[in-house]
Amino acid sequence: MTTVLSKMIYFDNEKLVREKGIFFTPLHFAKKGLDYIEKTVGKEWWKTGEYRLWDMAAGTGNLQYHLPVDALKYCYLSTIYKEDVEHCVRLFPDANCFQYDYLNDDIENVFSDGKIDYKFQWKLPEKLRNDLSNPNLKWIIYINPPYATASIGGAMGSNKQGVSDTKIRKIMHNHSFGEVSRELFAQFLYRIKREFENKKAHLGLFSTLKYLNANNDQKFRDSIFQFKFEMGFMFSSTNFSGTSKASPFPVGFLIWNINFFKKIESQKIQLDVFDENIVKIGAKIIFTIHKTNFLSKWVKRPPAIHKFPPLGSAITAKPDNKDKRDRISENFLFSFMAGRNDFQNQNIVYFLSGPAVSAGAYSVTPENFDKSMLIHAVQRIPKANWINDRDQFRQPSKKVSDEFITDCTIWNLFSNSNQTAALRNVIYENETYQIRNQFFPFLLSEIKKWKCTDSEITISMAKDEDRFLAKWILDRPLSKDSEMLLNKGKELYQFYFANLNHLRTPKYKIESWDAGWWQIRNALNDVDLAIDLLEDLKKLHNNLKEKLLPQIYDYGFIQNDIL
Repeated sequence: MTTVLSKMIYFDNEKLVREKGIFFTPLHFAKKGLDYIEKTVGKEWWKTGEYRLWDMAAGTGNLQYHLPVDALKYCYLSTIYKEDVEHCVRLFPDANCFQYDYLNDDIENVFSDGKIDYKFQWKLPEKLRNDLSNPNLKWIIYINPPYATASIGGAMGSNKQGVSDTKIRKIMHNHSFGEVSRELFAQFLYRIKREFENKKAHLGLFSTLKYLNANNDQKFRDSIFQFKFEMGFMFSSTNFSGTSKASPFPVGFLIWNINFFKKIESQKIQLDVFDENIVKIGAKIIFTIHKTNFLSKWVKRPPAIHKFPPLGSAITAKPDNKDKRDRISENFLFSFMAGRNDFQNQNIVYFLSGPAVSAGAYSVTPENFDKSMLIHAVQRIPKANWINDRDQFRQPSKKVSDEFITDCTIWNLFSNSNQTAALRNVIYENETYQIRNQFFPFLLSEIKKWKCTDSEITISMAKDEDRFLAKWILDRPLSKDSEMLLNKGKELYQFYFANLNHLRTPKYKIESWDAGWWQIRNALNDVDLAIDLLEDLKKLHNNLKEKLLPQIYDYGFIQNDIL
């Protein structure tokens, strides 16, 4: 038998193949998958002669590498590339290896009206067709389908070069599956669902966990993927060659009984968690909820109707952005870039004082202010890791307290993701705009009593009015932690005003009294005397975070899923 070393040498073409969304399953995890299959269908399942195994995306045969020789005669390994077939034939001479494009070949036969007739002219080998038509056989689908998005002309999304359109995609598109119809992973499952209807079959699936809870996959879950979960495990994507070590995410191996139809949302999906050495480090429950209960669906997004300069960051206008998003709502306070609803997008959650040029942002108004404060804090406070990377945030399971809302708001104020700012004389499409910072926390009557070493800033206060947040705080009692943080913030703001003449205000476009926390913090980072104040504030900010974190779980925004 070919050695592991010689098999790995064959992976020299991995970079080329990976452009088509193919990732080679690590051999030790493939072996673990076989162990879980035996736990599900029976030890040495091949000895009964009643089972057949089919891998429709076999590639170089990683998943079958640890199968004993006497099991291979019951295995079908198909792959789209001739070179992979030749490799599998050399590696598994007793298996049934053949070249086959599962997303294009025989599609008309599989998706014909009524029951599939295996007597038609097929590209599928006759032996496999005979087995598929045998009602007494049981099936194991053991697969790591390619994970890429078909490149369709004019379509938006993260396409992979070299991935073509498929016949399966056209069928899914005609049935209004939307964005998910472009994913090769979903296309494999769509055909598997049809091909194995009314057959006794288990699906052993290596994949990301996206299909369990992602927003775009909801219709796919509702109408296609309704199988009964049996068992499974998860591990980090960093175990795959070619994936980013900096942005790990969970990869799961889940076994599904496709004879039983059951909504995923109604099932308890508990996975063993393994490290890179196949050592079990715990267990995780995957909570699947309908997208209507996502936290991102909780807030009312007002219509954006008024033109306003779009921003790419706190102080940078983006007038020439291709994806022009230059509208704000009535009663606009600032913009909330809420990203998506899972942990993997945690770093693209922030506030801006103008419309964000990226998709996902909405206008914060007095009407949705409280909920927006909660969403920002909930998405930012828990620490993301590879285990929770695809977890979804939920709407609260009970009414949140006023103190929790206030604590979240004060924490948000001093968060690095608060990029609200005040900008003067911003020119956009031949009009000049004044951008106010409605997230400024102190009243003008108070600031006017402070020492200010910049006469133009002092003048800017003369005929102005209080900002929204300052008035909002005035009407709300503060908890001890919020009060300590805000008082330290006041001390720091007073230091800032007293030292304006020493700060590099032009660098951060500081021209008015209501500068944003992003502007103030960065300007003070240049001053040695402010370091201690900033460190003290950071400690109090972390203290408030520690208070809020367990409440985020208690209110049901996140489920406690680690065992």
